[in-house]
Amino acid sequence: MNDLRHRRAVTATVFWLTALSAGGALAGCSQLESGGGSGKAPAGGEEVAREEEAAANKEEQAEAAKNREELSLIESGKREEEAEQTAQATEAKARARAKKREKEAEKAAKKKEKEAAEKRKREAEAKTKTQTTTTTKTSTTPKTETVKKKTPTHTTTEEAISGPPTVTVPSQ
Repeated sequence: MNDLRHRRAVTATVFWLTALSAGGALAGCSQLESGGGSGKAPAGGEEVAREEEAAANKEEQAEAAKNREELSLIESGKREEEAEQTAQATEAKARARAKKREKEAEKAAKKKEKEAAEKRKREAEAKTKTQTTTTTKTSTTPKTETVKKKTPTHTTTEEAISGPPTVTVPSQ
């Protein structure tokens, strides 16, 4: 866009210079043809034309400088807007990533909690089964074993003759 403005400025300058030169040349030729003027008149006309040309050049340069300044302000504004949009987009992406990570962390925590609850449940069931099995074993009737004792020979009484005493020993 800057290049287009520059081309227009150059084209306008060339046009005005050509127009001024042609006008000055025609004015000088008309004085020469009439022959009534002094030698200073054509020089004065050329000098006025040159002064006008210099003033036009100065105006164009000032306008071009003003245009460049305005263009740089517009471009800097656009750059600021683009930077702001980029920053906003980056922040939005970062927020989305953080939210996603947070959801994943919550999901993982729930999964761990669920697994821990299942593990506790399994352990409780296993413990209950073990206690039931132990209780079942202990609730069976104990077997009695008869142990025969030898009676010492020095104590022979009727009791000893009647039979040996029986002792019950629970088996484990």
